[in-house]
Amino acid sequence: MREIPYRTVDGRTMLLHVSPSREPVSSPVPTAVFYHGGGWVRGTWRQFLPQASCLNELGMLAVLVEYRMEGPVAAAADAVAAMRAVVENARDIGCDVERIVAIGGSAGGHLALATAVLDLPDTDPNHRPAALVLLNPVTNTCGEFPAGFGRRHFDNDDHARRYSPVHHVGSRTPPVLVMHGTADTAVHHENSVDFARAVMSHGGYAEVILYPGQRHGFFNPRDGARRRPDDENVSYFDRTTWEMARFSRLAVIDKP
Repeated sequence: MREIPYRTVDGRTMLLHVSPSREPVSSPVPTAVFYHGGGWVRGTWRQFLPQASCLNELGMLAVLVEYRMEGPVAAAADAVAAMRAVVENARDIGCDVERIVAIGGSAGGHLALATAVLDLPDTDPNHRPAALVLLNPVTNTCGEFPAGFGRRHFDNDDHARRYSPVHHVGSRTPPVLVMHGTADTAVHHENSVDFARAVMSHGGYAEVILYPGQRHGFFNPRDGARRRPDDENVSYFDRTTWEMARFSRLAVIDKP
């Protein structure tokens, strides 16, 4: 796996971890950019390595992002810088800049959304992803559970709203798949439903898949077994990764 420095802040250099598609290719390929979860204060870029491997098998490039775990403001700045670096290094790493899907879970879902809908310093509209896959994402930073998540990290309501994706959805919001467990006690699943409604109200495309009885982080692998999605013993890792692959095919892999 290749490591590419993309930003240095206060003496710390953040890296992009680039995992190539399984088969050698001669032209740029669809690319998944992953942002891990952890409430913007913990976690590891390795969280989505299993999912990245599955997308590599489909011929996609995968980029797993390190970012500062110092709250949503610092993390969002790094998320935007990371996406910019992916685009600027596209020729070197083999990325098709027209077929990038940003993927994230929990706070990482918020960071994926930051690259797609927020207008932050250094945001460039040419660096927006073409699609989004979100797992129990933070979509509303203007409140705490159940209304939202993360308000405590901001100076005031206006500051929180600036970083709240649901309040910045527009006609250019890319197609999105959201997966969420109905027993989530960190980020309420209705936040995802509200976000999807906002996307569709602006004429965009949004899918929401709710998983009854599942809690926060239900999509993480629990064992090493991989099964077909129609197997009654299939894990939620398999189910959500299958949906991730299906939507990626629809949104970027098979995109003309």
